[in-house]
Amino acid sequence: MSVLSALKRWRIVALIVVLVVIAGGAFVVYRNATGTESAELEEDQQLVAVRRGELVNEISVSGSVSFPERENMTFGSKGVVAEVLVKEGERVKAGDVIARLDAETIARLEREVTEANAALRDAQEELDDLVSPPDLAIAETRHNVAMAQDALEDATDVFNRIAGPSDLQVAEAEARVASAALSLNQAEEALEEGVDPTSALAVAQARMQVVDAEIALADLENAPSELDRAQAEAKVADAQVALQSAIDARDDYIEGPPEVDLSDAEYAVATAESNLSNSQADLQVALREWDVAIEQAFNALDSAGDTYAETFSTWLGITEDAASIDPDYQAALSAFGVDLDALFSESGRYSGLSYNAPELPPDDPSTAWDETRVYVWLHFTTSNLVPTCDEGDRPQFGVCIEDEFRASADSYQAAIDNKDEVEARASNALVAAQTKVDSAQTALRDADETRADLREPADRLIVDQLNANVRLAEEVLADAIQEMADLIQLSDPLAIADRQRQIEVTIATVDDAREKLDNLTAPKDPAEIDHLEEQVSLAKANLEEARADLAELKSGVEHPEYSVAIRAVDVARETLAGEIEKLNELTGEPDPIDLALLQSKLETAQTLLEESQERLTDAIGLMAPSDGFVSRVNAEEGKDIEANDVVAVLVDTSVVEIDGTVDEIDVLSIETDVAAEVKMDALPDQTILGKVSFVGAEAVEQQGVVSYPVRIKIELPPDLNTPEGLSAVATIILSRETDVLLLPANAIRGSFDNPVVHVMVNDEPVETPVSLGNSDDFWTIVTDGLN
Repeated sequence: MSVLSALKRWRIVALIVVLVVIAGGAFVVYRNATGTESAELEEDQQLVAVRRGELVNEISVSGSVSFPERENMTFGSKGVVAEVLVKEGERVKAGDVIARLDAETIARLEREVTEANAALRDAQEELDDLVSPPDLAIAETRHNVAMAQDALEDATDVFNRIAGPSDLQVAEAEARVASAALSLNQAEEALEEGVDPTSALAVAQARMQVVDAEIALADLENAPSELDRAQAEAKVADAQVALQSAIDARDDYIEGPPEVDLSDAEYAVATAESNLSNSQADLQVALREWDVAIEQAFNALDSAGDTYAETFSTWLGITEDAASIDPDYQAALSAFGVDLDALFSESGRYSGLSYNAPELPPDDPSTAWDETRVYVWLHFTTSNLVPTCDEGDRPQFGVCIEDEFRASADSYQAAIDNKDEVEARASNALVAAQTKVDSAQTALRDADETRADLREPADRLIVDQLNANVRLAEEVLADAIQEMADLIQLSDPLAIADRQRQIEVTIATVDDAREKLDNLTAPKDPAEIDHLEEQVSLAKANLEEARADLAELKSGVEHPEYSVAIRAVDVARETLAGEIEKLNELTGEPDPIDLALLQSKLETAQTLLEESQERLTDAIGLMAPSDGFVSRVNAEEGKDIEANDVVAVLVDTSVVEIDGTVDEIDVLSIETDVAAEVKMDALPDQTILGKVSFVGAEAVEQQGVVSYPVRIKIELPPDLNTPEGLSAVATIILSRETDVLLLPANAIRGSFDNPVVHVMVNDEPVETPVSLGNSDDFWTIVTDGLN
């Protein structure tokens, strides 16, 4: 575009001779500049009144009415269309029903709402119970703890009653038999030694018997401690748990997985397949959406780059692609060697310019800028040109050249930053979507493996190994029970008394061994021989009695409910531990993880309820969200429809815009939110107010004419309905100056730096210098020189 056309509203006008007469008012007379000056009015001269008035600078935009807000109406649920209550082109009010689904679908959606309500109620109750457990639940749990303690005591009593003779008792009886047999043997040997001559071997044996008896006495005097008993009890408990675990593992493996596990595995596979399908679909959607976003970002960058490059071309005649120009306009100007203050200095404007202007200077190829373009700006522009200015400090009238560069550079840099940000966000979003797909694939693979494992038949080798584990656990339990029984028996009052008796017997044995040793080493007499014979008889009687006691003890059969009693004790102990754990959970602080999970579950249930209610409401009657008209109807009665299928497209008539274009001369003067007045051919007697809502950054070229799209948002009267496409003309008000002194633009002569008019004073023309302001191509404001 040319420099002169870029400032359309402040054009240069031909120099005109002007006369002003002051006589009860001010009048202007002018003639063509090609004539000769004369104090008398010639045929082509006339007096014109100088007046005060209003100067409006405006642009006209031709376009048509459009409704940009459109709503795609969907049910959100699949079903069968029962009714379609609108037709294409029909006007509707907010709340009017567009269509309905069939009764079966409505019934299904009502069930979903009921289920969602129940799920929300359950989630709320779970959260309430976790945060504030009911007093009744705490009391019941305390009661359960007490009952479990009583049950454990009862089970222990039953076990003690039916346990029968313990292995320890049998062992002690066998020990007494062995001791009696040993005493008999010793008595017989003592008798033989008393009869036979004493030998060195007999003496040595007697000494050994003394040592053995003393060792046995020391062993009996060492009673088991409480720690020994506690360790033995823990060993029994661990062995019982291990045995039950081995039995459960064998039985569970032989019986195979329960139906609920198989059902859960099938559900897990189906869920994983659905999640994988959804995540793959989400990935494809993300790919398409981000492709569009990236393309839009690059388009915006190209448009901003073209505008940035066009700024250099417009003001400096530098034609470079935006990619080769530094986005920092100051660095770019420096790289081109441009000093705006020097090139567009006020002192260089209109220098030597007169009515018969010289030819335009040629371009200097040694500089980056076009001298011709700069010369035209300096000498053929009537507006105020300011080379540089601070950001936001634009002149009230005229143009700040640096601000033009700054604005286009800021837009270009913003487009670059937006492109980088969109690419980064796209990368992160696509990585996240791909990660979800990978996780879903892994979850599906794990679910398939779990289902396959559950379907596998029992392996005989594994069954044999599990049986061996059970037998081993039984042996370990039996050993632990025996060890505990021995310790319990030793700690029992009766056992302690029995052990005391054994100690006494052993002390006696020690004394006897010592006495025997003394006898072997002392001379023998007949009375001693008689005593030894009596000792042999007594030892025989003791042996027979010990053997009878052992036989009587072994004659008893183990109680048939012995293992049941042991199991009952274990179960009672586990039950007590479980009830105590429940009580601690109820009376303690809730676990943060459980609290977060239940809160999330409640929020999810609330969202599902709202969504199900919305779907039900739409199925009963899909209502228009605003006033408007139906531009398209896609649904048919009796036809199936998917959740996201568009039923109808509703055009919102409350938001009205005028779409039009302006040429490249005017686009720089227009900003958003600027007031406009709209006239329509269909409404010739009405003026509708509006504001500029959009100014396009990308030019449209048709048949060599460059224009830019603009939109003007208008407010229609409430009772006025207009169809889309009506032709309209919008007048955009750029500036308005009131109570200013006006005279015709073609009544000005002189130079650009020194404009003058001729004033009629006493019937004589007087050349009067004036200062000029804005112009609308016909009227020009006189700021100084005339009253």
